[in-house]
Amino acid sequence: MRIPGRSPIRLGPLLAVMLLSAGCAELPELPTAAPTHPPYEATPADYQAVRDLLDRRATAALQGDETGFLATVDPRVEKLLDQQRTIFDNLQQLPMTSLSYRVKDVQNDPDEVRNDGVLFAPKVVEVAQMEQAHRTPVSHPTDMTFVRHQDRWVVGRDRAAPVTRYSRPWFGGPVSVAVGRSVAVVIEKDGPTGADDLLERVKKARTVIKADLKAVQDAEKGKVPLLVDATNNGKPPGDTFDDEHGAAAVTYRVDAVGPGKTIWKPFATIVVKDNPVASNRLAIDDRTLRHELSHVYGPILVPTWVKEGLAEHLSRCEANICDEDEDREELLAHERALPDDDEWGEEGAIDYAISHAAVSWLIEEHGGLAKFIEFCNDFFSHRPQGSTDYNDGTDEALRASYGITEKELVAGAWDWFERLPSG
Repeated sequence: MRIPGRSPIRLGPLLAVMLLSAGCAELPELPTAAPTHPPYEATPADYQAVRDLLDRRATAALQGDETGFLATVDPRVEKLLDQQRTIFDNLQQLPMTSLSYRVKDVQNDPDEVRNDGVLFAPKVVEVAQMEQAHRTPVSHPTDMTFVRHQDRWVVGRDRAAPVTRYSRPWFGGPVSVAVGRSVAVVIEKDGPTGADDLLERVKKARTVIKADLKAVQDAEKGKVPLLVDATNNGKPPGDTFDDEHGAAAVTYRVDAVGPGKTIWKPFATIVVKDNPVASNRLAIDDRTLRHELSHVYGPILVPTWVKEGLAEHLSRCEANICDEDEDREELLAHERALPDDDEWGEEGAIDYAISHAAVSWLIEEHGGLAKFIEFCNDFFSHRPQGSTDYNDGTDEALRASYGITEKELVAGAWDWFERLPSG
């Protein structure tokens, strides 16, 4: 669920400057003279001491007690203290309703820290909930190393856990926050727009997209909580933002804490994550914002070409072109087929363009948006029994809803390309 940047994303020097200015959570390299950390086997008392320490840390954060929060950190490392002050300040801006830490009786390999002392690195999971943004608490793995200082454990190093994705907008550089009904917006403090401005744009775009998609049959009832994260903090799924073909934004669900009661694991929030180095980042591009919100309220049990094509269509590009005219000749010469889910994204913007053309042709030439939503809602019933690939049901679904074949849809999509302006 992502939209590629329309202009190349410039990484390298730009990314380096942004990360440095954001005050990211990584600490500088260790000094040449390595401190001494003798091997240590933790005892049950050590685990309990860290639990007590983190209980005090969470309480201080929720009560706005900076002194108490920093008392849980090694006072000998100024860089660490600066990092933790930023995290504390971010937590004060966010509408936190709960914060806690779960310490498991599992010992990881500790990181090196900048001062002498025994090291201890139990497995720690952070559990948090934000008003309006989370319907239930969410959990995040951490990478904390504790050091014994003056006969007590303190945080000696605090890094982002090496996981495929996490949503912790408070962990990293300074942020600004705005909160509305069922939505929290977080943006870097010195971002290209203010949090209040972005919140108003999110609310406006949400109203438009929800109206467009009011007929979608959503298995989830009630309000859908949103966390719009336009910061350098956190990690989106996979390699979403990793190279010059990276997405401008990505939308994904975050599971609720605890096991689900059905095969559908309940979700706590939907995160719309901005790519701060994209030229068309949603913080400043309403089209990208509308695209991502289409994923929040749009159909789920359909192939990727349906989801992404609809999101492109509803992003309301000028003249409904979305810059595909820039690749017109390449598109016309491309293999005439819908992109499969298994290969989705390998050709970047081309996959989005084909999907956009197919969906737009159906909507514009065959009954409008309402009929297309009926097609989406009915799609699941046409997937062959035993198949896990929704693409396998495309031809049958098209015949049932539109009386056309997949081959005819592909021909229509390329006819749509033919009508694009050539310059």
